[in-house]
Amino acid sequence: MDYLEIANSPVMWVCCAPGVIIVLFEAIKFMRLSRKAGKDMGIDPEVITRGVRAAAISSIGPSLAIVIGMLALIVCIGAPFAWFRLSFVGSVMYELIAANFAAMGVGTELGAPDFGPLAFSAALWVMPLGALGWMIVGAALTHKLEFIRLKLAGGKIAFLPVLTSAAMLGVFAKMGSGELIAGGGRTIAFIIGLVCMIAFLRLADAINKTWIKEWSLGFSMLIGMFVAAAFF
Repeated sequence: MDYLEIANSPVMWVCCAPGVIIVLFEAIKFMRLSRKAGKDMGIDPEVITRGVRAAAISSIGPSLAIVIGMLALIVCIGAPFAWFRLSFVGSVMYELIAANFAAMGVGTELGAPDFGPLAFSAALWVMPLGALGWMIVGAALTHKLEFIRLKLAGGKIAFLPVLTSAAMLGVFAKMGSGELIAGGGRTIAFIIGLVCMIAFLRLADAINKTWIKEWSLGFSMLIGMFVAAAFF
């Protein structure tokens, strides 16, 4: 039996669906709790709505990148498990690497002609087990993060926004620096995306249209993606 018949079978859809349903439930629950917390804190409901809209719009760019990568994952391990894994983790790069390591462990490679039921079964184990580490760390240490954050700030509450902003800038710098020095289309796409982001933000301030700021990240990422596609 071809492994893709197993991978795309109704049984796999049934097995993978509960995990995705749990993620959807959590997303809806957290959204409701955050709205309630915002109202309890006295935040204007319109401000909350704008924040939710901005977050939803900003997620379009990253989501498109995941969907495109998901197509490659579907070809290799079938639609149900790809749908399940990316609903939990969302990192196509990790999933592809983990699946390939699993295939190499049984003497083949991901997408190779001899990638069969054994390699597929190995991938089903390696992909979730490889992600188990950060789930355990998150579950064990999340309640300590605020304490750690206060310690890093030296007990100065006013310094916390600066610390948080600096951390975010560091993360984005780390993510972007690799693309910037990669050369070729990746570097060009990075620069174009950066220029577009700055241009959108300045345009929003110039014409006093806040919705442009909400869409700026998504637009910039999409433009960067199309530029990268044109060079590869």
